[in-house]
Amino acid sequence: MAHSSASSAHPTTLRSHVVQVRMPLMLAGILIPSFSLPVLLFAGFSLSDGDRGTGWGLLLVGLLMLATAWPLLRRSMLPLLATLTPRSLRLEPRDRSLAYGVQPLEVPLREITGYGELLSQGGSHIKLYREHGPMLQLADRPKRGIPAAEAELPGLVDVLTLSGAMQGQAATGGATAETLHRPNFYQGWAGRALAWLCYALMALAGVLLFVPGVEWTVSLRLFTFTALYLGLYRRNQRPTPAA
Repeated sequence: MAHSSASSAHPTTLRSHVVQVRMPLMLAGILIPSFSLPVLLFAGFSLSDGDRGTGWGLLLVGLLMLATAWPLLRRSMLPLLATLTPRSLRLEPRDRSLAYGVQPLEVPLREITGYGELLSQGGSHIKLYREHGPMLQLADRPKRGIPAAEAELPGLVDVLTLSGAMQGQAATGGATAETLHRPNFYQGWAGRALAWLCYALMALAGVLLFVPGVEWTVSLRLFTFTALYLGLYRRNQRPTPAA
C-alpha cells in the first residue's frame, strides 16, 4: 500500500485497520512489571530469611501486579476500522474493542485542528488533534490480527496515507500545511537537545575505549542506548506532507 499512489487516487471512501493507542494505559502496562520485579526479589529474600508473613505478602503483591499489566496493555491498543468520507472519519470497534463496549466514534473533519506523525520501531502512528475532545493516536493494526473476512476490504490504506488524505481534504478547504502540522517530541527543542547529548555521549564512549581500567562494555552500553534514540530522532525529523 504505497503512500503516493493511494493518496493521489483519492477514492471516495478510504479504510484503514488501526489500533487506537491510549498512552497512559500503555505506560502503566509497561512500568508495572518493572516495579513488580523488585517486589518479587524482596519476597524471595524474605522467604529465604524465614520471614514467611512478609515474603508471602510481597509475593502476592508482585504476582497481582504482573497479572494487572497484560489487561492494561490490551486495553491500551483498541482495534478499530477507520473509514474516511468527504466529511468525517468514522472509527468502528472490532474484535476485543466490541467486548470492552467501545462505541463507534464519528469525527467531523472540520473539528480536526492539527495532525502529527510519530515513527517508532513498532510502526507508524498518527495523532489527530480535535477542537472538541481528546487527541486521538492511531497506529497500523498488525496484519496478523486482522480477520480474513476484512483483510481485503475495498479502499484499504495505511494510517500515513489516511492522514495524508485527510490533510489533503483540509488543504482543499483552505488550510495550510503549516497550520495543520503539529511537531512531535523529536522535532521540538527538547528532542534536539537530547540528540546533541547523545552525540556527546557517543564521543565520550569512543574516548573511554582508550582509557586504561575502563571496561569496553561501558562504551558498548553508551553506544547502544544513544544509537537507539538517534535512530528514532532521525526517522522523525520529517513532517507529514499534506496530500
